[in-house]
Amino acid sequence: MHLLILHLATVFGGAERTTSNLITHLDRRVVRRITLAAPAALRELVPPDYDGFLDTAAHLSRGWFTTLDELRDDARIIGALIARAKPDLVLGMMHYPSALAVFGTRLQRLSIKTVASFRGPVYEHMRRYEHGRKRHLFLRLAIVATAWWADRIIVPSEGTARELSRRFLGPTRRTVVVPNGIASAEVARLAAEAAPGLETLPPDLPRLCTAARLSPEKDLGLLLAAFRRLQAIRPAALVLVGDGPDRAMLERQLADWGLADRVCFVGHRKNVYPYIRQADLYVHTCQFEGFGYTMLEALACGTPVVATDCPYGPREVLGQNEYGLLTPMEDAEALAHAIGSLLADPERRHRLAERGRERAEQLSIERMVRGYERVFIDLMERD
Repeated sequence: MHLLILHLATVFGGAERTTSNLITHLDRRVVRRITLAAPAALRELVPPDYDGFLDTAAHLSRGWFTTLDELRDDARIIGALIARAKPDLVLGMMHYPSALAVFGTRLQRLSIKTVASFRGPVYEHMRRYEHGRKRHLFLRLAIVATAWWADRIIVPSEGTARELSRRFLGPTRRTVVVPNGIASAEVARLAAEAAPGLETLPPDLPRLCTAARLSPEKDLGLLLAAFRRLQAIRPAALVLVGDGPDRAMLERQLADWGLADRVCFVGHRKNVYPYIRQADLYVHTCQFEGFGYTMLEALACGTPVVATDCPYGPREVLGQNEYGLLTPMEDAEALAHAIGSLLADPERRHRLAERGRERAEQLSIERMVRGYERVFIDLMERD
């Protein structure tokens, strides 16, 4: 079959890691041709193991819903692009590309199967960042229509599936949960590389690490508030891997608190694993998550994880404190206490690290890819 993956992101995160893994690990006896339709910026961030590339940035610039007219215009553009590529199946990665794939094929009257891959809890995003009744109505209708017209929907967690069904009337029979996966052997190899940029940190302090886009939904203000409290309990250093619009604000906050010398912003790194592996703990804060891929990366590195119990990924990745520690959302005191208790207990950290490696083996890349392939094969066999 010929698969076209539509992915409109220009930065690298969990969804982009999933796209990369699919490109690299899909069985090419099943998916004989892969076309990636994406902005040129994303092309530099994913492996070149696809067969064809279509630069969407030459045709459209949006990656999220704006207005009905612009959604219709973008869908026409993507529909024409799909018609020229002539795939058997289109995978829309994330909500807006999924909508464009579904609406575009319908506007072009194409008999091409569509799979919508909703990567996160969009209702949680809407209630925090989208405002006004008309705006909410537009988004709800767009997502409901995408869900109902797509031939299949893939989500990374049961929580995301429940939200889609409850909030957007998503058809449960056509919704498939495929958790993200990781290649543990590859992670071990990459984690052994150097981690430059940490020379300024105090060498005698235990290290925390987080890898995330520095933006509001990642709730890094909560992390820094907990980090500040932690200094009175168990002094530590912090490594922040990633970049984003909140970086300057976070740096100013640390300087105001006199903690700038204990925190290192290393920026975007193509290989995050050495930084995670060298940490004593990995800390994950977020307002909402479809899955939370970096937690899985930390587990594969053998680094224990402390995460806030946000909707929906952390609980499904870490279990009931089985593979890592969960703390309440928006509670800096509880987060600081959980971090401090683990830093003070090397034996417990070791047990969590071992359980975390087991969890990473359970959530293997092979399991994820075979899940996507089963969806693709089932759709093709229904012709």
